[in-house]
Amino acid sequence: MPLPTIRIGFGLVPGDPFWVQVREAVQQRADTLGLELIPLTVPRTALSDDTYLRFLDDLKAQEIGALISHVVDDSLMLAILGAGTPIICSEDTALIHPLLVSVHGLERAAIMAADYIAERLTGRGTVLVVGACDDPVLTATLRHRGFNEVATKYSGLRRINVGSGWRYEEVLEQLLEESDVWLTQVGGKIDAIFGLSDPLALAGRDACTQLGVIDEHTVVVGINGDPLAIAAIEAGAMAATIETSPQQLGFNLAEFARLAALGEPLPDHFPYTFELVTATNVGQVAARKLVFIADLPSRLVDVNRRLEEQRLVQLETSLELNQRIGMILDQDELLDSMSEIIGARYAYDRVHFYLWSNSDRMLQRMERSDAAGAAEVIPLSASGPLVHALLNNQAVYIPDAMNSHRYPPDPRWPDVRSRVVLPVRVGGRILGLLDLHSHQRVVRNQAELDSLQTLANELGAAMRNAQLYAQALQARAQAVHAGLLRSRLLAHISHQLRTPLNVILGYCQAALATPNPYGEPLPAELLQDLSYIEHSGADLERMINDLLELAQAETGALQIYPEYVELYPLLLGVFESAQRIYGENQNVRWRLQAPTSLPSVYVDPVRLRNVLMNLLSNAARHTEHGQIVLGAECSDAQTHVWVQDTGCGIAAETLAQIRQGGILGPTLSSNGAEHHFGLGLTIAHYLLQLHRGELQIESEPGQGATCHLFLPHPLMDEELDADSSTAMHRPNSKRRHTLQSQQFADKIRKFVADHYATQLTREQIAAELGVTPAYVSRVFRRHFGSSLWDYVNSYRVARACDLLTHGDLTITEVAFTVGFNDPAYFSRVFRKETGKSPLAYRTSN
Repeated sequence: MPLPTIRIGFGLVPGDPFWVQVREAVQQRADTLGLELIPLTVPRTALSDDTYLRFLDDLKAQEIGALISHVVDDSLMLAILGAGTPIICSEDTALIHPLLVSVHGLERAAIMAADYIAERLTGRGTVLVVGACDDPVLTATLRHRGFNEVATKYSGLRRINVGSGWRYEEVLEQLLEESDVWLTQVGGKIDAIFGLSDPLALAGRDACTQLGVIDEHTVVVGINGDPLAIAAIEAGAMAATIETSPQQLGFNLAEFARLAALGEPLPDHFPYTFELVTATNVGQVAARKLVFIADLPSRLVDVNRRLEEQRLVQLETSLELNQRIGMILDQDELLDSMSEIIGARYAYDRVHFYLWSNSDRMLQRMERSDAAGAAEVIPLSASGPLVHALLNNQAVYIPDAMNSHRYPPDPRWPDVRSRVVLPVRVGGRILGLLDLHSHQRVVRNQAELDSLQTLANELGAAMRNAQLYAQALQARAQAVHAGLLRSRLLAHISHQLRTPLNVILGYCQAALATPNPYGEPLPAELLQDLSYIEHSGADLERMINDLLELAQAETGALQIYPEYVELYPLLLGVFESAQRIYGENQNVRWRLQAPTSLPSVYVDPVRLRNVLMNLLSNAARHTEHGQIVLGAECSDAQTHVWVQDTGCGIAAETLAQIRQGGILGPTLSSNGAEHHFGLGLTIAHYLLQLHRGELQIESEPGQGATCHLFLPHPLMDEELDADSSTAMHRPNSKRRHTLQSQQFADKIRKFVADHYATQLTREQIAAELGVTPAYVSRVFRRHFGSSLWDYVNSYRVARACDLLTHGDLTITEVAFTVGFNDPAYFSRVFRKETGKSPLAYRTSN
């Protein structure tokens, strides 16, 4: 039975070339010893208690046997040690603990460097000590102490401390910017430069070279034995370095980590290995280092490759999630898909989404609409990971809920072992929280947590879209309900008004009759008043009838009773009646412009007469000078009737309102005059639609208006009513035109098959075939039993099914390929046609 793998936390940061080599040495020795190194980000400075507890949770979850780390804050080191995790410290520390071992004797490198400089200068000269001034880190303190210990023995050595920090670029810039300050202390040439590390020695050399205060005889010495320092010694640009063997340090760190993980006793310290490197031995040291780091490029390439692979997987997952979730607008389906995706890809057993209500200051768990019971509500005053993630707007990761240092086990979820709570953000604000539960301990690295956060944000956008869609549907339903209530109210009021109005009209008409029921003649003035009452009552009766028709139209109860009617006699009767009733203005000429040979039309004569009378009434009301024309003409496809006037015209915004549903109140013309259009235009629109025709209005303010009525040609539409007695008397004509209409319907279907992938419109089909859009829809429905758009959608879905079954296009690409410009709408249509979502269809096939 193989021994369990020893897991070692690896917290060394490759801050400079020396630590890159130390990390490589640890890796090499760990491979030899069979250790598994787990990369960890160890907090270096004093942070919040929550950060410490989070790190301790991570250590426990990762089952770390020992931790290799730099020196960190004493409080964190004591917390780690107190939790039972040994620490192998790569730097000097004054802390002593049975589970702690650290390297010791760092000041010896500075002593060796100081002895070398003192010997080269024969105990006299100016030495520039570069780096880590006022740095409280023990490494800096020990190196300064070691150098000063030697330098104080030579009264002729003058030391000038400059620069702070450890990075080459940072210190070089600082030395150049502050040169006016420290050059006054130098007072001439610098004889030697000592850097607390090799990069600092090189920074001091380069700054002094630019400032002209050193020459080729200046002794430059550093510590660590970095490759750049070795190269500089080889080139004669640096005198020496004290190599702190990164190989030996790394090997020691790995070996002590193994002993600590096995529970073996640890010493308090272990020593560094130092070597003075000068021009005499630099070749040997360089060859040794080259052999040591030979595997480093391959290891770095392998690390980069694994990082790129991990990043690619994350991007592919994010793309798939975006494609699947982005098309879903149903909240229940979104919650189901979210649970399915996360469960499959991230091994979580339970997925909850909590919606944040800023007004109520609480979180509410989202459930399916068919779920029983009340949804869970968590107030902001509660404690725990949910509220913590909300208030701090950051993810909470609990690798082991049973042994967490930060959060006690949640009594609501006793079976949860691992948990991740992620803020769901939309547009910079928190929409809610994604709460992921696992019944097994699941260890996540930072890249995986970042991927989950990306998923949470994508989910937020999809959830917000679903919310907006649900709100839009609700608003639409409310608007439809309000419209029905209004129509019912109008119908009820109209019926209530009709009864008293009939009484008023009945008495007026009886009084105006000859003889009247009173048995004696009435005064002329009274008769005139009664006549005014009768005319006003008649107007009111027409308005009530319009209200009733409008209510019937809006509730779908308005019906027509079509029959074959000779058009010219109908137009002549309407024209004469309108001229007699509305033609009192002598400044307006009335004209009937229609040939007597007009064909018959298949219409409801009562409804068509009402439409024309309303249009002529509007024309007379708004025309003070000029003419009013009632005209008609016939083409192969339709009959065209129009009413034209030279009145005040209709403003563009008023015309738009009329097209959207009519004007119920007064409107103002361009000259400020008030005009009433009544309900006639609105009802005319409804009645023309019932006749499968169209009403179009053309007008400009001050230029009059023209109302166009387009009615289907009766010969082309005979077959639409097979029960019509008139049609039954024309069997040959009916069969001929039925065949023509069938051929026409086949042309429509062929056009759809050829152009289904384009942005198809009814107007486009009508223009291509030379008919009206209304005729296209009407003929298609009669022959194929469905609307044109239902057929187009079905055809497109059938093509989509082929692509989903046999192709590798994404669902969004399939939607665009078959003619849908909205993937979400495509998904809804597909589900309606097939009973499955596109993804479910693809999976099942």
